[in-house]
Amino acid sequence: MIKSRRPTLAEQAYEELGEQIVSGHLPAGQRLLAEELAGQLEISPTPVKEALNRLEREGLVEAEARRGAIVRRFTRADMDQTFSARLMLEDHAASVGIRSGRVTPGFLERLRAIYDDHMAEIARQTTHALAVAIQLDRDFHELIVSLAENDLISNWHRISIRQTQTIRNYSLARYDARRLRGEHLAIIEALQKQDIGATSKALRFHLDASLQEFLSRPPEEMPTRG
Repeated sequence: MIKSRRPTLAEQAYEELGEQIVSGHLPAGQRLLAEELAGQLEISPTPVKEALNRLEREGLVEAEARRGAIVRRFTRADMDQTFSARLMLEDHAASVGIRSGRVTPGFLERLRAIYDDHMAEIARQTTHALAVAIQLDRDFHELIVSLAENDLISNWHRISIRQTQTIRNYSLARYDARRLRGEHLAIIEALQKQDIGATSKALRFHLDASLQEFLSRPPEEMPTRG
């Protein structure tokens, strides 16, 4: 029997800090002090520094001269590039999955279950439910990317989707349940039909709408370089 490996302290810190950044608990521009974060996580600063270095490599944290690490601020150009990367990866994975016969009834059942849970959490309208909904949103798209059966693509996608969710800094007021309900359902239906063109169109429409929704926010809600 193979024993499962326990995550290291650096890996645990990476996951925790990553979630705090994606959820907006650590907002864009927030200064990240290893000693302070270590105290909050009740571990030593060394694994926290390792976690911050990894988050910097993945584009969620950036180093500033004389200030140390801060949560990354995304420009409009950053947003365009990140959403474009997500579309490329998800579109490719879905196409490969359909051609390879991996969009099975079992796969569609799992995808629909995530969708149903996602909608149920949104309907609760609580801060905790919102955090769960954000994770389920990631689960939905990551399951689609798993159709490629390519670990490298899955890793790239994980980075890009965490960046897009960091860009958006969700709140109950901003989380558009009606739009998400229709767009995710359109993706499921296109996959169910094994229609590569329709799936590509549904994914593009969904990600373009997500980007435009963010870009349409008032200027004071947009991140800036400072």
